Amino acid sequence: MKTSEIHKKEAPKSVRFAFVTISTSRYHALRIGEEFEDISFNIAKEVITSTGHQLTRYVLIPDSPRLLLATALNLIEDKDVDAIIFSGGTGPTPDDITVQTLRPLFDKELEGFGDVFRGISFQEAGSSSFLSNATAGLVAGKVFFLLPGSPTAVETALRKLICPEAGHIIALARRKL
Repeated sequence: MKTSEIHKKEAPKSVRFAFVTISTSRYHALRIGEEFEDISFNIAKEVITSTGHQLTRYVLIPDSPRLLLATALNLIEDKDVDAIIFSGGTGPTPDDITVQTLRPLFDKELEGFGDVFRGISFQEAGSSSFLSNATAGLVAGKVFFLLPGSPTAVETALRKLICPEAGHIIALARRKL
């Protein structure tokens, strides 16, 4: 049996996820009581639960470095969360602040995640895939996934990368030397 197969066999079968949507427009709609649909969250909820994992938290915040950092720090301390998906704010516009705000928290960046994600996205979406700064990192024994806000990107990342490896990543992140 290969080492990776042994690690996966010993890994948790179910991971507890938090999902954070970073969207000023949806946040303002919520604040003024307007109806809105968070399609990316709905897709994430379906994929996470259908693959045997749990969705334990949902947070909606505007594109604010201060609120994003506070949310991340709160979720790091949350005992019911193993992995956090941050959806939105990974592009090239001035208000896309997710990666720049959260990357300094990483104990270790999983650079391959962004590379593989962009490769898969290129096959599905074409040349615009390189505009994403999607990445992942380990923080205090948890894993952060920083994804674009599009429903297609969230579904692709969850189905093809995150859910199949979530338990394995958590086991490695929490491994003692």
